[in-house]
Amino acid sequence: MRRGVSLRALAVGGCLCLVIGAVFPYALLAMNTAGMSSDYITAGAVFLFFLLTGGLNPLAKALRPSWGLRQGELVAVYVMLLIASAIPSWGFTANLIPMLPAVFYYATPENNWAELLHPFIRPWLVPQDPEAIKYFFEGLPADTPIPWGAWAQPLAAWCSFIVAIHLMMIALMVLVRRQWVDHERLLFPLVQLPMDLAQEGPPGTRIGPLLRNPLLWVGFAVAFLALSTRGLNHYFPFIPPLQFSPYLSLFHNAMVLHLFVSFTVIGLAYFLSLDVAMSVWLFHLLTQAQLTAENALGYALPGRQDLFMEGSTSVSYQGMGAMLALVAFGMWSARSHLRQVGRRVLGRPGGADDNDELLSYRGAVAVLAGATTYAAGWLWLAGLPLGGVLLFLAVAFTLFLGLARIVAEGGLGFARAQMTAQPFVISALGTNYLTPAGLATMGFTYSWAGDMRTMVMASAINGMKIADAGGVRGRPLFWAMLLAIGVTLASSVAALIWMGYTYGGINLHWWFYNLLGQLVHNDAAYKVANPLNPVADFAVVGPRFGFAAIGAAAMALLMWARQRFLWWPVHYLGFPIGATYMISSTWFSILIGWAFKALVLKYGGVGWYRRLRPLFLGLILGQITCSGFWTLVDFLTGESGNIIYVGMQI
Repeated sequence: MRRGVSLRALAVGGCLCLVIGAVFPYALLAMNTAGMSSDYITAGAVFLFFLLTGGLNPLAKALRPSWGLRQGELVAVYVMLLIASAIPSWGFTANLIPMLPAVFYYATPENNWAELLHPFIRPWLVPQDPEAIKYFFEGLPADTPIPWGAWAQPLAAWCSFIVAIHLMMIALMVLVRRQWVDHERLLFPLVQLPMDLAQEGPPGTRIGPLLRNPLLWVGFAVAFLALSTRGLNHYFPFIPPLQFSPYLSLFHNAMVLHLFVSFTVIGLAYFLSLDVAMSVWLFHLLTQAQLTAENALGYALPGRQDLFMEGSTSVSYQGMGAMLALVAFGMWSARSHLRQVGRRVLGRPGGADDNDELLSYRGAVAVLAGATTYAAGWLWLAGLPLGGVLLFLAVAFTLFLGLARIVAEGGLGFARAQMTAQPFVISALGTNYLTPAGLATMGFTYSWAGDMRTMVMASAINGMKIADAGGVRGRPLFWAMLLAIGVTLASSVAALIWMGYTYGGINLHWWFYNLLGQLVHNDAAYKVANPLNPVADFAVVGPRFGFAAIGAAAMALLMWARQRFLWWPVHYLGFPIGATYMISSTWFSILIGWAFKALVLKYGGVGWYRRLRPLFLGLILGQITCSGFWTLVDFLTGESGNIIYVGMQI
């Protein structure tokens, strides 16, 4: 049962985690190519796993059969790659590293950060050496060593904190895995391709059954060749690229719909249940209609729209309310399972069996409690008042749980919440309670709880699902996950700092090295300079929480109808995320995949649906491989800016 987590599987997985941690960030940040480790699709993990299962492992078996990795070992490797993919870019490292020195480098008399922020930032949070900060953004002079010492204290602080956050995420997924996987039987569409790639063929064969299926290569060729016209156009401008990103304007441009075609998303949508897929594109259209009506009527909530709010302020808070209701309903539905977990933890009869979990339930609760205590204490020492710490962690992890559920059930490789925890907490508690030090600290939390395009929690539950299918559940897999976190965190931190000092951060990726830090610190400075009190400023705060209540009530009604009436056609999953940019770029492809599946089931039945699975898996694999292939070509030729999207347009 546990033989998959072998020493050689750990060695292979660790080496590939180095690629995800150092090589893919270099491709994204220095070469300006597509993000292979940027979203829940974990394109980098899929690409490397394809190279392993389709090339390196068959070659090893050809040289000596015993050298090839078995199915359980391949599954363990992929679980490590899943965890690694959630760390180096939008998950944490690329957000954090440039953000730390940016608070000093981008300070000007105009933004007044020196007065509003600098006195309240704990010195152990950020590098303090002015020259180390300057050269990080402008590049080191020749023959000058990288000042690693200036980074030692903040890196030790931040890495210990994020490991605690990741442990909290994994422990929570251990506690809900049986409910989601065994009781509710969520579909987990994102693991369909790697599960099939990991399958072994009959004795004597070196390549698995999926890679021998002609339909896979038909779908692969369609996506790979179509998107390669974009790569070829970068080198040979006379070759016209195929266009996949038209826009449809309606009502005299009052509503603009993005009709982006993604082979990856079409393939994933084929594996969704029809009602979930319809929910995503339907709620996007309904949300767009709401935004259009608000614009036509000139309606807007008072106050400033905060960072990472999708759509209008009213729609963002509406989505937050819906997400809170989704998680609350999920916990209520899992009450019987959680009760059994509690009995197991307390050693009482009738407890749930945890022999095959990553951690025993008692161990998971202990890890969760210890990691939560450390993370909460860390935030308190960083300047956030205790009440703010507790509310912020509660809201942030509610969003994480909701997104993990949406990714597991909806298979959305590209998703994020309609707003983040920070403005919700500030509106609830007020700036005076949070203090300037707390507001400055909350600005830094956007590194791991801001633009949430990927996170370890979703990777962990997807990893547990594929491990369950591959028979690799058990305690050793937990240590494999920790190894993946350690290797990826260390390699990505080193790569981000090295790139800054080697090339100069101002010459690298515009978002991470230049814009993100300015946005979050400007936002913190604005809040320090413009106090908000939930009582005195109720005219601003009240309508926001009113829309949150509307969103929660609407979500509760949708979930009640779904449970109460068998004929109810609309799933609720798309409601909390309908306004996000991720969905605006993928809804049309989800609609296409939904239509394909509906037609196949209607006219061919389940038999044809199963026969055509490899075709749609090929679409996914073809687009991801095309992106990886052209990234490799660009690296060898020294080119940059040749972006072949892995699934959605950024």
